[in-house]
Amino acid sequence: MTTKSNWLLLIATLPTKPAAARMRLWRGAKAAGCAALRDGAWLLPASGARVLARLAENVVAAGGSAEILTVVTENEQTTRFAALFDRDGEPRAGTAEIRRLAAADFSGRTWATRKHLWVDRMASAWLIRRFIDRKAKFLWLDNPKKCPKGALGFDFDGATFTHVGSRVSFEVLAATFGLDADPAIARIATIVHYLDVGGEAVAEAAGIEAVLTGLRAAASDDDILLAEASRVFDGLYHAYRKESGDE
Repeated sequence: MTTKSNWLLLIATLPTKPAAARMRLWRGAKAAGCAALRDGAWLLPASGARVLARLAENVVAAGGSAEILTVVTENEQTTRFAALFDRDGEPRAGTAEIRRLAAADFSGRTWATRKHLWVDRMASAWLIRRFIDRKAKFLWLDNPKKCPKGALGFDFDGATFTHVGSRVSFEVLAATFGLDADPAIARIATIVHYLDVGGEAVAEAAGIEAVLTGLRAAASDDDILLAEASRVFDGLYHAYRKESGDE
């Protein structure tokens, strides 16, 4: 049986300078709950017509151009688009003290988190495999409450590694394994934090969110998504290392 859904897509183009207009669009789109398909392409269910119309008006007023398109999806594409708006189940921040641990004690472990990865889980899985446990195996859970005993859970309530205080899971993992002293990881942490829970804006966050959103929409499973997202985080890491003079 074919299931069809209607969506609205805002395609916006703004002058490169000043950058303030682009940032206002991004903040407004995020506040409205839009999903970014790429830089300048914002998606909402068909019920969001007024929201996108208002954003489009702001773009035109800033000297840009904007078009709102109707998109009809079926079956798998509908599921993928719907997943872009899945922000339910985010973990509640705990109050436990973050203990320093040695990565050498965590080699070849099984790590588990919620499926349909988004930024904190993507970045955390990248950090685990890149710096903590190069032989890590990952489980993508339908239900975190059924996390196998022996698996190291991350980024869900009750997980071994999850939000603590104001820190998201990526920041907690970095602090736990002494990686937060690396300036490049600290830079990535500010992006992950902002995209996951908000706070102080980071200039490059909008573009990174658009890239990760596109990867999430295109990937057929979370293993493929992690592989693609890891390339993004590897690129950021090397770029930031070079900026800080460490490469």
